Amino acid sequence: MNTKFTTLCLAGLLAVAAAPSFAKEIKEIRWGVDGGYPPFDVISPSGEITGFDPDIAKAVCADLKARCVFVKQPFDSMIAALNANKYDAVIASLNVTPERLKEVDFSDKYYSSSPRLVARKGSPLQPTVASLSGKVVGVQSGSIHETYAKTHWAGKGVKIATYANQDNVFLDLASGRIDASLQDNIQAETSFLRTDKGKNFAFAGPKLGGNATPVAIALRKNDPELKAAINQAIAHIRANGTYDKIQKKYFAFDIYN
Repeated sequence: MNTKFTTLCLAGLLAVAAAPSFAKEIKEIRWGVDGGYPPFDVISPSGEITGFDPDIAKAVCADLKARCVFVKQPFDSMIAALNANKYDAVIASLNVTPERLKEVDFSDKYYSSSPRLVARKGSPLQPTVASLSGKVVGVQSGSIHETYAKTHWAGKGVKIATYANQDNVFLDLASGRIDASLQDNIQAETSFLRTDKGKNFAFAGPKLGGNATPVAIALRKNDPELKAAINQAIAHIRANGTYDKIQKKYFAFDIYN
């Protein structure tokens, strides 16, 4: 028997066995997006949804040879609209939390983030009740940051102001209408603190919650084939350099770990 031929055949069979198979072809993925969380997603002057999240979605679709469709949805109703079949998946910088896992399933992570408070430079504010008492903290409606602020600070002398999108939080912070904002550390650094409008502001205190939390794509619980396909695509774009190329377009540091 030809040993080389046998080895090649065995390797081929193992590769086929290892490759996941999907009962149905993924021809199109409709993505729920927010459009108000730069640089992760933002609406361009032409009305197109652009940013890191849509670029990752497009890379996933390209890997699966599927058509990408983006559906704009207010952030605070993202999960409800997903479960109402308005779209197939949500890519909107959603942190994976126990509360959200009760309503939806998640893909493997595509980056990690931590909540941090932002305030004016030189401010003594810290992310504690004692420090924030009598102050107003801005958060995006429907975010984990709203949940944290209302759970730990609201009703204890701290006023929580909610906004439809993160851009509006930063506008009111810059104008002095609120004292601080709580949001994702990566988003704050890249789209506010490193810009002219955020030059007089800085992180106030440490990251909240200890370790960074995974950010992933939300899916309906009854769609395991789409989850498997998206996970496969995420693994592929991580391995073939596509992910790094997209990441370097928006960030000067690794946001995955």
